[in-house]
Amino acid sequence: MADVSYVLPDTLRGEPAEREAFALRSGCDLVEVAIGDALPPAMPWLLRATSTDEDGRDLPRWHDRTWTAAFVAEALGAVDRVPAAVVVEPGNEWSRPADLLRAIAAVRDGFLHCFGKAPAVLIANRAEQSLPDGAALAGFWDHLLRHAPDLAPHAGIALDVPEFYAATRTRMTAELALVPPDALRYVRLHTRGQKPDLGEPLPWRAVFGLIRRAPGTALIAPAVEDPTALEPAILFCMVSLQGRAFT
Repeated sequence: MADVSYVLPDTLRGEPAEREAFALRSGCDLVEVAIGDALPPAMPWLLRATSTDEDGRDLPRWHDRTWTAAFVAEALGAVDRVPAAVVVEPGNEWSRPADLLRAIAAVRDGFLHCFGKAPAVLIANRAEQSLPDGAALAGFWDHLLRHAPDLAPHAGIALDVPEFYAATRTRMTAELALVPPDALRYVRLHTRGQKPDLGEPLPWRAVFGLIRRAPGTALIAPAVEDPTALEPAILFCMVSLQGRAFT
């Protein structure tokens, strides 16, 4: 069974010291930040780069090396230490698995050059981008293992559960079975911004079954929007990982 560390999600905003204190009180091991956000004072942190934000960033263009270099420069511009991991989206169909491998290497090389060490780089699924479902994620990971196996310890899959459901719907359980457990490093989950609910059609038992099969450490970010929902969401995850019913 995977070792699990909980992440204070980027959906819960606030001053860095306040977020860190709240993370510690809530049982989180890391703090998630967006590009340009201030880092927590002392806790380990995770950088999550989304395709759109207040500044109007567009879809990632990993096939464009100039764009990739600019992304790395922006990610490095406001940090003073290395995150535990960087989560990025795959971009549209122009960004092929080979482009994603170059992106992983570029992000890692940028941090290595600046700080002497590099984070893991995790590729997320997105319903309307190039890695929407289990088959696509499995294809990406197979490409990495065949063409850049040295990256495998430093890369992985970031599973965004609501996005996965949006892409697969009634196929979700079957598509989850295609996701390679040894690639799973991060899981983002919520039910419309609230604690996951076993009463909804999303197959949470299959999700946690996949997490249990991950051989290493899995980071779980309960992406709730209400601070009072974070601890119940973490408790839901703990109980579900034990294979017990929870509503």
